[in-house]
Amino acid sequence: MAILTLVMALVPGGESISGYFADNSLLLANGRNVVNVILVDFRALDTLGEITVLAVAALGVSALLRAGVRQAEGPGASSGTESGRKGS
Repeated sequence: MAILTLVMALVPGGESISGYFADNSLLLANGRNVVNVILVDFRALDTLGEITVLAVAALGVSALLRAGVRQAEGPGASSGTESGRKGS
């Protein structure tokens, strides 16, 4: 495994794509800020996917926190009334 890692480290990489984005950000996307153009235009679906993952994770954390609060309060505490008592 170490030999494979060393061999792959010596293999030259491909061409850099940064020149493509710098040259085409204004022509193809009408934007002067290359970073914004990459995130919003060239990689829009990828960015949307990342936002979706973050939103689902936030919903999961929120659900876990609510479940923990309900469990700490005990059964029947979420209704706001005391169950089992009559005529007070």
